[in-house]
Amino acid sequence: MTGIKSTKAKRRIPFDKPIKIVILFFHFIGFSVWYGGAVIVGEVPAIFPAMAVVSGVFLVARELYKDGSVWLRVTEGVLTMVKVVLLAVASVLTMYEVPLLSIVMLCGLLSSHLPEEIKEKRIL
Repeated sequence: MTGIKSTKAKRRIPFDKPIKIVILFFHFIGFSVWYGGAVIVGEVPAIFPAMAVVSGVFLVARELYKDGSVWLRVTEGVLTMVKVVLLAVASVLTMYEVPLLSIVMLCGLLSSHLPEEIKEKRIL
């Protein structure tokens, strides 16, 4: 296993930082209301899970555009794919929604706060 992501240069996206911030804003709102609603109320309007999913798709597409398919084999990409699977299971098995969403939140915290050298380490 190697810590190098790819031998080719990353693609650049014009205005990448502001675009990422806007997408993350909607992702945070969607997931926060979905999780809070699941914990406190037991259900939430469908717009918030949809907002979390759509913004998540945009975030994944952004990473795939920048890094290519190698992103799916590094720590950050693998944690993201685990989150996608858990979200799909949570949407089907609603009685396990809160514990599954809690695990998703933990994976999200890990993938966003790990040091860069660990995030970019190939694990698959």
